[in-house]
Amino acid sequence: MTPQTRGGTSDRPSWDEWLSNRRRQPTTAILCALVGVTAVIDLATGTGTQIIHLSGLAALIAAMLCTTRQVVLVGAFYTASVAVVYTSELANSGAPTVIASITGSAVAGIACVLLCKSRWEREQLLARVRSAAEAAQRTLLRELPLHTDDAVVDGLYVSSAQDALIGGDIYEVLPTPYGTRVLIGDVRGKGLPAIHAGAAVLTSFREGAYHQPSLLGVCTRMEEALLRHNHYARDTGDGERFVTALVLQLEPAGRAEIVGCGHTAPFRLGGGKAEEIWLDDPGLPLGLGNLAPQARTAQRCSFPAGERMVLCTDGVTEARDGKGVFYPLVDRLSTWADLPSPELVERLRLDLLRHTGDQQSDDAAILVVRRNDCVAADEAASADGP
Repeated sequence: MTPQTRGGTSDRPSWDEWLSNRRRQPTTAILCALVGVTAVIDLATGTGTQIIHLSGLAALIAAMLCTTRQVVLVGAFYTASVAVVYTSELANSGAPTVIASITGSAVAGIACVLLCKSRWEREQLLARVRSAAEAAQRTLLRELPLHTDDAVVDGLYVSSAQDALIGGDIYEVLPTPYGTRVLIGDVRGKGLPAIHAGAAVLTSFREGAYHQPSLLGVCTRMEEALLRHNHYARDTGDGERFVTALVLQLEPAGRAEIVGCGHTAPFRLGGGKAEEIWLDDPGLPLGLGNLAPQARTAQRCSFPAGERMVLCTDGVTEARDGKGVFYPLVDRLSTWADLPSPELVERLRLDLLRHTGDQQSDDAAILVVRRNDCVAADEAASADGP
């Protein structure tokens, strides 16, 4: 993100702008050199067939690449070169031709300056819009890694939408009175409607995670929020959405509680290998819970110190290469199981992009949950007693 000046804009260029200008200096010198070369050729040949006007493209190129001040420099140099060439041929060309040529080159230079100014203003507007959009998106999904007293969560998020930081996948990590609670989810569909549905679920989780003693209660709150959103969406002509989700809670004595809502099962990393944690009750997605014959159930599993748990969306497990082969997540996790979480996440990001040929068709999110070893050890010691 381009650094912004607090309390308004500043006349002084930012570091990025200064560096960009420095990088454009060679471009300006090259363009002026091209104009100078054509002028020298015209003066040396003296044939009366001037090629100096071809160098007017230099001013046009400058208008597309350089700053306004640099375009003025190239345009002025081009006009001056035209004046020198035609003045030297005054006897052959005649005064009207010389005046018309110099005037035409000056008008072309002014047009290039105006074009550059318009481009520069649009670039600044686009930068401000992108900055505001990024701030809004970061409000919805906080930047990873996230920390609590008993966990560190690294991860990645790859949006399938061009120039977008987020899409239909959601995640959150919260310290609560009942322990660290983690959410990962995937909204059916894409675009703004999917983001709106994801925001409804995410907001409900952030509220319910602090006030609901059980994970099942948190899931109920999220489903209620999504149903209200769907009711409003029907009234506004938008389609209904459902959200697959997985909610995790870290418990004392190296245990964890999981509630599945039709989401991809998590993986456990430990002992240099990766294994899938099979869910006894995968559940139905949020928004479809009333179709299930029985209520959702919670499942507990071992999650001791030194192990990590990987949560992901189907944008990872169902990512395909050009031949339609699914991404081998379990194999990759087993191969890199001993890597630190940040390095593991970076390997997965690059490998996922390579596998799909940088043509991600769905949003992809991965969370790597690592229990804080010190806190986990203290909990285990407390559970064993004095």
